[in-house]
Amino acid sequence: MKYKTAFRLALRAVGVLVVAQSLPGLVVMLVTLALSVNDIGYISPENRWYLTACAQSVLSIAVGLYLFFRAEWIVNLAIPSNRPYCHECGYELTGNVTGVCPECGTANRPTEQAANAGTS
Repeated sequence: MKYKTAFRLALRAVGVLVVAQSLPGLVVMLVTLALSVNDIGYISPENRWYLTACAQSVLSIAVGLYLFFRAEWIVNLAIPSNRPYCHECGYELTGNVTGVCPECGTANRPTEQAANAGTS
């Protein structure tokens, strides 16, 4: 397994961990907040901090979901690559002109660097 693929998997694991830790807290806060609202929809001042706690949990869940689904920017920033890799499995595609990864069979989009290397 390539380093970039391992880092991508580690970020996904961190994303799952963040969501798993934040979701139960959000549920508890929402239930407590719902139970503290009176008949006319007024939240007592001593229970308003639950709104801040809910916002914090929602933000944590959003960060966790970003790490799980869309962390390519972080991966490319942490481990820049000079060579073309398969976007699915991380297999190095140097010299591959077919546009298909020989490891996993995924069609790969050509990179600008690979296109420039083919013209020189």
